[in-house]
Amino acid sequence: MAALGAMFLVAGFALASLFDPLMTLAQLVVKVDQPLLMRLDQTQRSGAALWLWLHVAVPVLLRPDWLLPTMLGVVCIGFAAQLAWGKRS
Repeated sequence: MAALGAMFLVAGFALASLFDPLMTLAQLVVKVDQPLLMRLDQTQRSGAALWLWLHVAVPVLLRPDWLLPTMLGVVCIGFAAQLAWGKRS
């Protein structure tokens, strides 16, 4: 779990270093795979959970691109620390 957390932290640092730090995740997705956002939008319009799209996916896509991997890295490191401390007891 610690290795996975370190990988996410390095990915977040790389995204912040290689691209504009204020670039949103949606802008990065468009650079990598332009039709992907359109497909995701069509999926939610075809009956998938509209609430999930509006209240989870859109806010995440509007955040800086480095934030998601950094957040996942911190969560994984926290889990790894919790697992390590749990073994001591």
